[in-house]
Amino acid sequence: MDTEGYADLRRQLHARRDAIAGEWQRAIARTAFSPADPTTVRHALARLTGEAGELLTAEQFAPERAQDLGVALVALGYTAPEALRGTMRMLGRELSADLPSAQLAALQPRLAALLRELAFGFCAALRDMILAEQEDERRGQLAERRRIEAALRASEAQLRAVVGNLPIALLALDQTGSVTVAEGRGLAALGLVREEAIGRSAFDLFAAEPILVGELRRALAGEECAAVVTLGELVVEARHTPLRDEEGAIVGAIAVALDITARVRAEERLRAVVGHAPIVLFVLDPRGTVTLSVGQGLAALHRRPDETPVGHSIFEVYRDTPTVLDHARRALTGEAFIARTIIDGATYETYYLPLRATDGTLTGVLGVGTDITARARAEAALRRREARLSATEEALLPLLVRADLTTYRQVGAPLGLRPERVRDLVKSIAAKLGVESERDVVSAAIRERELL
Repeated sequence: MDTEGYADLRRQLHARRDAIAGEWQRAIARTAFSPADPTTVRHALARLTGEAGELLTAEQFAPERAQDLGVALVALGYTAPEALRGTMRMLGRELSADLPSAQLAALQPRLAALLRELAFGFCAALRDMILAEQEDERRGQLAERRRIEAALRASEAQLRAVVGNLPIALLALDQTGSVTVAEGRGLAALGLVREEAIGRSAFDLFAAEPILVGELRRALAGEECAAVVTLGELVVEARHTPLRDEEGAIVGAIAVALDITARVRAEERLRAVVGHAPIVLFVLDPRGTVTLSVGQGLAALHRRPDETPVGHSIFEVYRDTPTVLDHARRALTGEAFIARTIIDGATYETYYLPLRATDGTLTGVLGVGTDITARARAEAALRRREARLSATEEALLPLLVRADLTTYRQVGAPLGLRPERVRDLVKSIAAKLGVESERDVVSAAIRERELL
């Protein structure tokens, strides 16, 4: 598409901006609660629609600006997978509505890139939001745990005053496993009552939870251990520490259970969002081991649910796909890049981003792959169509040499071309043969082909 075509498309999208924003608002209205009022949301979506139109029609596509559209959607409070899915469907439909086929074919690669980067920005913003929530929770838990440790060094009265108001469950056991101290608001979540728990065997209290029983036995044997345990709807992180006397002999154990249900649910939300997005999100550790692999785009790989690559080396999983191995090696050296790969007949465009610690040490690689099979096929079809048009020009030239120029509009019939297309081809041939007039095409063509 030339500059004039992009300018015309920009004017069309600007004229439809408010209508598209209205469709966008209707597509995501029921997916989440936004703290902003509907009018504010409508104005924000209108602004984002205008930015999307500018990105589609700009001379150079700016991926970072496209990602900002997804970030802005999360900032408005629309964080559900349905909001992303509704946004991508609506923009894909409305931004290409009523376009001629030639203009649509030229716009498709830019539109696909816009939607891909928008999804990436959405997922990245949601990930950052969830990680920030988790970090706040972790800091809060760390502060609470430090308060617990201070309470253990104080008197029993001080321990009850502090621990009794914390959302944890703290148990102290003697050598036999009998509970001597039971404190914390978390006791209720475990189904325990302080007065009823004291004096009873912890092995009896948690008889239905073999993992906890095993951890308690390990602690009473002198081993410090921890485990994450699911208790119905509750997920707890339980830490067990042996208690020793001055001579080092085991005299009991301390068990602290912390409710981490909110953190686990936040991680599940991240997986759910990415799992329903049309992408593949994966993470490698510095050795190339896959630690995360989620996304709706995995369906195109035709892998069974039990064939997850998590826990396996990417160099083993994709040993028969050399391009994947080359890309993984490049990313694990610290290079950020975008590359295309064909896997099981599907074409993926993948963004590789090295992950680093605060000191710059490489800690892994984040990859976001988009299934662009349909786009790749469309590009190939466009190239074949352009090749056929070139062949049509060659086929048209001898017909024009033999035809009367006054009837050249009829030449298109046997070739299946409209008269307007024939006229355009005559002008094109005239330009290629270096003549200024369409009427000189015949003589120039004859000279070109040495027919005189």
